[in-house]
Amino acid sequence: DLLVFVFGGALISVAINCFLSSNNILNGGFTGIATILNYLFNIPIGFTIFALNIPLFLLAFKKLGTKFLVRTISATVIMSLFIDMGFILPVYSNDLLLCTIFGGALSGIGLGIIFIRNATTGGVDIIAKLIKMSFPQISLGRTFLVFDAIVTLLGGIVYGNLESMLYATVTIFVSSQAIDYIVFGVNRGSMLFVITENCESIKDIAINKFQRGITILNGNGGYTNNKKDIMICVCDDNQTNKLIKEIKKVDEDAFFVVTQARQILGKGFKNI
Repeated sequence: DLLVFVFGGALISVAINCFLSSNNILNGGFTGIATILNYLFNIPIGFTIFALNIPLFLLAFKKLGTKFLVRTISATVIMSLFIDMGFILPVYSNDLLLCTIFGGALSGIGLGIIFIRNATTGGVDIIAKLIKMSFPQISLGRTFLVFDAIVTLLGGIVYGNLESMLYATVTIFVSSQAIDYIVFGVNRGSMLFVITENCESIKDIAINKFQRGITILNGNGGYTNNKKDIMICVCDDNQTNKLIKEIKKVDEDAFFVVTQARQILGKGFKNI
């Protein structure tokens, strides 16, 4: 775990020192706040991140569990030290868009590999968990969104230009996508619900033509009270529209619901 935290902290340090803070580009969370304070008062970013987290560590000690908290403190300390120590790498400033993309991607990868070891780097992650425990109706995503929006707005005010806000938005988006790919992998797909009266033909299409399994549920139409089959099929994104077209050829009255499957585990996809 410590080796993973070291590697993740190193990537985050490169992202901040080489691409983001040196070009007045913010990342989200406490890192963004620390970058603003560094710009205003020249306070070390890593030190500020750790100092801001101390009250949260104390609040989370009883509620989030000792094991999780020890891992999070370890990852936060390592990351903070690396950020302030820096690396012998040049600062890149030739293209701000490239700085935004690479800074967001590296920080996202670094955070992602820390997350998969059941740790965080503190900050908004702990705040979101504590808020969720007290107010279950508030989603974690909404907490992150509100906090990042506030940090982005503050950055625009402090730096005095709209471009800083726009670049910060891109950085946060790229970072979140990188985290998702590290934590959940790339084996995403679609879950297709088909309500039909022509089950056998559709089952043959899915199994024989697309090599996808089918789960069949028995149901009744709420309005017509007619018996209908509800077929569930999980497939790759590039297969979804093709499968729907083939099904429509067999049953024009079929009803479809397509949802995004964030992660698919099991035979035919990713091993558990």
